Amino acid sequence: MRLRNTGAWQPGDPPGGRRFVTTHTVEDPLRLASGGSLGPVTMAYESWGELDADRGNAVLVLPPLSMTCHASGPAGPGHPAEGWWNSVIGPGLVLDTDRFHVVVINCLGGCDGSTGPASASPDGHPWASRFPALDVSDQVDAEAALADALGIARWHAVVGMSIGGARALEWAVSRPERVRALALVSVSAATRIEQAGHTVLELELIRRDPHFHGGDYYELPEGCGPHDGTALARGFSHLRYGTDAYWQQRFGGEDLADDPDGCHERFGGYLLAQGEKVVERFDANCYLVLSEAAMRASVARGRGSVKDALARITAAAHVVGFSSDRPYPPEAVRELAEGIPGARVRVIESDLGHYGFMFAPELIEPELRLAVEQEDPC
Repeated sequence: MRLRNTGAWQPGDPPGGRRFVTTHTVEDPLRLASGGSLGPVTMAYESWGELDADRGNAVLVLPPLSMTCHASGPAGPGHPAEGWWNSVIGPGLVLDTDRFHVVVINCLGGCDGSTGPASASPDGHPWASRFPALDVSDQVDAEAALADALGIARWHAVVGMSIGGARALEWAVSRPERVRALALVSVSAATRIEQAGHTVLELELIRRDPHFHGGDYYELPEGCGPHDGTALARGFSHLRYGTDAYWQQRFGGEDLADDPDGCHERFGGYLLAQGEKVVERFDANCYLVLSEAAMRASVARGRGSVKDALARITAAAHVVGFSSDRPYPPEAVRELAEGIPGARVRVIESDLGHYGFMFAPELIEPELRLAVEQEDPC
């Protein structure tokens, strides 16, 4: 049965470049940090470039919350948009696929082919509201099981941005022997208070949509799902991930004084359109599950303190932030770097805000290059 009221990838859709690995079964489920379990688990990923005979040239890229595993390549069947990091991943680029085997994973709880709320549960119906709460450590456990299945014992580099950065950090803390180099972009050791507050409001916009139905909307008629709440939540978050200076320049500029109403209307329309675009390729329940995992993210959980956790890292670490990033401000980025032995930190002066790595990926390319080129610290 095809699910309704969701933009999730579903079995029967064109796979495009996705590949799928079942990492856990009902009989041998993934054990969760909460004490529960989840099975079966399928992990979806895309990859580019050949894996060396010694399997030592693999680079793991962990994307932001709503990004798919289609980070490189054209639009086409199964991929309504071109790769979101086309300027970074490819032959001769920073993540050079003539040299590296680049892997981008759709995280556990997502909706781009990996097991999430829109996936079938053992009873044949979608998990929907029954899908368990996840911790970042659960997501990395599933990714590690995928790496095991691919025969990758150690990553040449792990690159993570935003909540993907929290997963990259978890990789380096929980499995230091498996990470040679680490690039952390726009992330902190724990979710900041203001970021958590904004997330709470986003999620309430979804839950209070009259068509949310407690998360059980996949088998209702088309149009009876939380379309409006999800679109508004994403538009709200997109607003915050830029900056006043950036939005002013892009949508105001010299026209603002002469036509303020027109500028405001264009910007408002843009934000609403961003929300609508996400609804087309995402899922409300996945938004909740992934956002709640991100909100709970703390590298210190179960490890005593942030200091104790970060001291476990042996990878050559490169920590990058943006001067105008509100969710992960410069002081949080510097604090993170100070706790990682031997880490290099760079705060980029920019008015692009949190989305600097998406709006202008060339700004972080030097740090990514350093991460993948640096000699093995071990």
